[in-house]
Formats: sequence, structure tokens, C-alpha cells
Amino acid sequence: MTDFLDFGDVDIKPKFKEKYKGIEGEKHRIGLLWPKEGGKGPFVMRNTWYVDKYIVSDGHEAFSDKLGPSKTRLGCLVIKYKTKKDGSLIKRDGEAVPFDFEVMEWVFGEKKFSQLKSLHAEWDLKQHDLMVTCSGEKFQNLEFVPCKESVWQLKKEYKDIVYADSEAMRPNLARSLGQEVTSDELKELLGLQITQPSDVISSESELTDILESV
Repeated sequence: MTDFLDFGDVDIKPKFKEKYKGIEGEKHRIGLLWPKEGGKGPFVMRNTWYVDKYIVSDGHEAFSDKLGPSKTRLGCLVIKYKTKKDGSLIKRDGEAVPFDFEVMEWVFGEKKFSQLKSLHAEWDLKQHDLMVTCSGEKFQNLEFVPCKESVWQLKKEYKDIVYADSEAMRPNLARSLGQEVTSDELKELLGLQITQPSDVISSESELTDILESV
């Protein structure tokens, strides 16, 4: 391996891909990505608390008195097309896929899920992309308008290329919702005292000595 490298010789990829977020003043075209196989839905869901970071609350109900009720977070994978600011696709001539795209994680709460569910009741979101506008980035106030088609599904070749990205990311999707922690790790985050384990009896002779001293 070469010891001395120039800028062009190094390709450093981020450990975590950026999650999808709406941006004020821009229109985005996205599409929800159902799993390639299995007939299951596209969403993962976890109940979480926020303690310096999102943590999964399942199995830690005893901490509810300190942290309050947990909040539901949902996530899915989306294809985000590369578009102009008005939402129109930027075409790539001579490429296997004539549009540029990125597969991203999208994390949101129950309110946004209800919006999507209502749209899906009238427009099958498996078959239609969405145009997204943002009226407030901090709280991700998004409005959705269904498109007449799902561009990435127009040809099998497009689908195969998109699925190559999405299905590699899908097994780790739940991790984007919150970190799973032990009770002791949660106590440490909350600044609570951790109960130390009692001494362990390591031999039969030690047990005999203890019984004789009683």
C-alpha cells in the first residue's frame, strides 16, 4: 500500500448517512421504499425518551415516573431524487438511471405518520412519489402532494439499482429511532445511584464457614 497519498487518492465516506429533512424554500420529490421482498410494510416503530439522546423505553417502564410518558418515533427509507428547487427532476443523459438519487432514513412522529396514512388511503404511496414543501425546518412542518407516478419504479432496471442501496440499509433502520440501553446505563444518564452487586459465594467451603458463623 502506498504510504504517501494525495487528496484525490482518499475517499472517506461518513459512518452515518444523513437523514432526510425538509428545507424551507425548496421542493423535494421523495418516495417511500417498501421492502423488496416479504410483503411487509416500510415502517419501524419504537417508544422513546430523550435523555441527551433518544433511547428506547421498552423494558424500562419503572423510569416513567422520572421521564414521563414515552413518545412514539417511526422511521422508513425514502428515495430522495436530485431536483431543482422547484422540484423538477435533474435528468442524467446516457446513464443507466436517468435521474440522480439518494436513499435516506426518514424519522418522524405520530402526527406525520397520520398525515401519510391519510394520503395512503386515497393514493397508494407504494405507487406514487410525494412532492414535499417545508414551512418550518425546526419542527419539520411538511406538506405532501402525491405525484402521478413513482419514477424509480417505471422500469425494472431502475428498481434493481435503488433496491441495491435500500436493502443494504434496511437491517439497521431501527437504530435510527433510538439507542437501546441497560437499566444501569439509563441510571447513569439520569445521574442515579447504581446498586452494586453483593459479594458472590465462590466455593462450598466458604458457604460452610458462613453457615457456621450464623
